Amino acid sequence: MKKILGLLLLSLSASPMAAEVAGQIGYMSGSMIAQRADGTVKVMAPNAQVLEGDVLATSDNGYAQVKMNDGTTMTMRPDSNLKIEAYKFKQDEPKADSAIFRLLKGGFRTVTGLIGKRGDPDAYKLRAATATIGIRGTDFSTRLCGEKDCQADATKAPAAPQQPAGQVVGRVMLLQGSMSAKDILGNVRKLLLGSSVYEGDVLNTEAKSQSVVAFRDQSRITLQESSSFYVEKFKYDKAGTVQESAVLRLLKGGVRVVTGLIGRVKRDDYKFGVAGATIGIRGTGFDAWCNGACATGGNPGASQDNPLEGAGVYVWSGEVVFITPDGSFEVALQQAAIIARNTGKPVPIMLIPKSIIENGAPRPDSIPVDFDKEFNGADAGGAGLYVTVHDGQIVLTQGDKSLTIGGGESGLATGTDVLRLSYMPGFFGGDSNVEFNDSDPKECVIVP
Repeated sequence: MKKILGLLLLSLSASPMAAEVAGQIGYMSGSMIAQRADGTVKVMAPNAQVLEGDVLATSDNGYAQVKMNDGTTMTMRPDSNLKIEAYKFKQDEPKADSAIFRLLKGGFRTVTGLIGKRGDPDAYKLRAATATIGIRGTDFSTRLCGEKDCQADATKAPAAPQQPAGQVVGRVMLLQGSMSAKDILGNVRKLLLGSSVYEGDVLNTEAKSQSVVAFRDQSRITLQESSSFYVEKFKYDKAGTVQESAVLRLLKGGVRVVTGLIGRVKRDDYKFGVAGATIGIRGTGFDAWCNGACATGGNPGASQDNPLEGAGVYVWSGEVVFITPDGSFEVALQQAAIIARNTGKPVPIMLIPKSIIENGAPRPDSIPVDFDKEFNGADAGGAGLYVTVHDGQIVLTQGDKSLTIGGGESGLATGTDVLRLSYMPGFFGGDSNVEFNDSDPKECVIVP
């Protein structure tokens, strides 16, 4: 309390100025003050108003919940300073939304509200030192650490492995246009460059959009426009601690595929499906498609005159086996095959159209990927802005470098680089379990 009372000396002679009410204090423990934009200082209590321009400061043992007008809830840690640099929210003017916070010291956990979700996705930002966190509708914790000031907390709660909803099996490495993922519970999330892909996701690109996704076994796919791709099963660990296997399905549209480490020892460990057919791989690169009636669950068959209106495959590296319930056909390098409309059997395309040979979408192996950096992560340590995402995703930016961090992942902006971490740093302690006792507005607790 002595530290924050010192701020009172800065403001005794300042004249008051009107400022927009941005929210209010919820529950709190310990002490908290707000230094206003006009220089005045207010000792805060539950239900006290929070204004645009406020610098909020908690005491050494204080926790405080800040409720913003758009529904954002922030839980400030002890000995933390947070400035509300800009805040504009009106229920009927989503295009005017703006929320810019600056973390000056300490840290907090936040669950975001309507700003950034209903209008401009870049309207909500958190700044700290030279790094910026762009919010994409999420629940995350962040700490601003010097070389040593987070170490004491770290000894109280050792570093913990990340516990996402499922292991991150892939990442978006190229994105032109718009793309989303629908998870096994039916929840849809917008994907960004660097976004995580999980087992059970159905990936969808919109019209005039395409994406390259890299998987942790070093395989890659290019998902073409208006396409849908199901990551039904994906098990792989570099250390060999799991039984590797992959089951991938093209539901509609087109995809370009470069296979990885799964299936190189046992080919049956890797299964790629399209329209009830299976493409057996031999360590290869190929294009697959499912258009027309095939894309709506109808007849997957195509004709020699229009082979793209149905299901088919074209090989540009290695070879595959195209298998249907009615037969199989080995497709060699620079050959193509379709499912025959009348018989359901795989048959070669006698005259391959130029549009198949010269696919305009980028080959997935043309996109460079640092697989160790994307999937293994770095160790925490040193000064910087740390963040761990409990749900949703954020974009951590440092200069011209940026990193998308998804649920269950952590990252660090060091001042010169942005890094994905292999575990949640121990100094976050109980941030993932911060709760307030609703029956007692004076009590704020961390659940062990």
